[in-house]
Amino acid sequence: FSVAISEEPDFQQGRVVADHSQADFANPGDEPVVLAVEGKRARYIRVTAHRLWLRTNDYVFALSELQAIGGGKNLAAGAAVKALDSIEAGRWSTRNLVDGFSSRSALPAIEPAEVLAERRQLRERIEQAKRDRARLIIEATPPELKAKLESVAAQIADNDQKLKALPPQPEVYTVKPTPPRRVHVLRRGEVEQPRHEVGPGRIAVLAGAESAEFSLSDPNNEGARRAALAEWLADAENPLTWRSIVNRVWHYHFGRGIVDTPNDFGKNGSQPSHPELLDWLAATFRDQGGSLKQLHRLIVTSSVYRQGSMVDAEAIRKDADNRWLGRMNRQRLDAEALRDAVLFASGRLDRRMGGPGYDLFRYRDDHSPEYDHTALEKIHDPHTYRRTVYRFVVRSVPNPFLDCLDCADPNVNTPVRNKTLTALQALALLNDPFMVRQAELLAERISQGASDPKAQVERAFLFTLSRPPSAIEREAVLGHLEKHGLRSVCRVLFNSNEFVFVD
Repeated sequence: FSVAISEEPDFQQGRVVADHSQADFANPGDEPVVLAVEGKRARYIRVTAHRLWLRTNDYVFALSELQAIGGGKNLAAGAAVKALDSIEAGRWSTRNLVDGFSSRSALPAIEPAEVLAERRQLRERIEQAKRDRARLIIEATPPELKAKLESVAAQIADNDQKLKALPPQPEVYTVKPTPPRRVHVLRRGEVEQPRHEVGPGRIAVLAGAESAEFSLSDPNNEGARRAALAEWLADAENPLTWRSIVNRVWHYHFGRGIVDTPNDFGKNGSQPSHPELLDWLAATFRDQGGSLKQLHRLIVTSSVYRQGSMVDAEAIRKDADNRWLGRMNRQRLDAEALRDAVLFASGRLDRRMGGPGYDLFRYRDDHSPEYDHTALEKIHDPHTYRRTVYRFVVRSVPNPFLDCLDCADPNVNTPVRNKTLTALQALALLNDPFMVRQAELLAERISQGASDPKAQVERAFLFTLSRPPSAIEREAVLGHLEKHGLRSVCRVLFNSNEFVFVD
């Protein structure tokens, strides 16, 4: 840094009274840096930072107070302050530069400049004496001991490097075990009218013949309490857990659970449409060792799952809501599944599983972090072509493309997703930069294996709809291909109901 004084605000005739711009200046902490300026007149003082201090995530020049001592007074107290750059936050704004306070406390009464200078010289002499003492100790050390010390220091440095090379140690959130507070049954819910004390236990209505409370040798042992609860939840005789799991799996396949409210099997939840089926699936799932793979296989190979979604007037009259599953529910792909399907069709889906996620946005660290989901370098980055479930979700800034397709709100528990049909969704599927780019990549994939327009249409249908086109479709798409090109054909197929919906 450097300090200059001037009679004019533009510093045309300014004079530098201190120049520390050629080397780093040690942080003085709360000790004042005294500059003796004798016999010079000035109305303005300017401090220039030539190099900033690297803080955790930014660079700063931390100046807490500036005083101009003359005639035993601080002439700078309360003076107007201008700055080219200032964070203007808390204790570090321009008004704090001449308020008589350091960054932590009020400054003492003004001392004469010669006293301040002498105090600083004494401190410098003390520091120099410490350095001389350390040097003398080293010089007086015998050569064999010095060699041993250097060897130990080298070992320490080597071990430090090895520690830094190790992967970061995993961390988990833990709580300090403390005796749980005493809990009582309250008379009519009044906290001022406690009745008998209750301990850790099962839900009484589901306990059956067993006692509702757990049999624990030490009820205050938190680990034992948690283990007892886990064992009860996973017990083969506890129907709630098994019913809840199979109901959610059924919901994922059919768009609706046997119980409409996956998060509520109580009185506020809905009644199961097929209670016997729910119990049979729960018992089968339990008896097969809780194998989700076996459960999925059982459901997707069933005749009810393999039904079509076509409806007729009689079915609508008898069961308009399809609660009795006379046909398959027509479902639109979830936002994540739809994005994955587009990547799969274009041949760009990265199938790697597990590991760290990826950012589908450009991040810029500012006073308020900025998450830009429209950054094309991220949308078109092949590293973001993994399954959408691996993306990093910003709760405060949703992805506009996925949000438009009814992606779940990460701020709330969403047992059942919203399903909407809007013109905005069709426009997004047709014009979003991600969709346009994937249509281009799909067109390239098709062109690599076929140059004839008819063959290109065949491949376009196979890659997107997993079937060949009908004669009518072929003629219509060929006309569109000749007029608008293969990329446009791919965009249209991505936006078709057959691609977006599961029949």
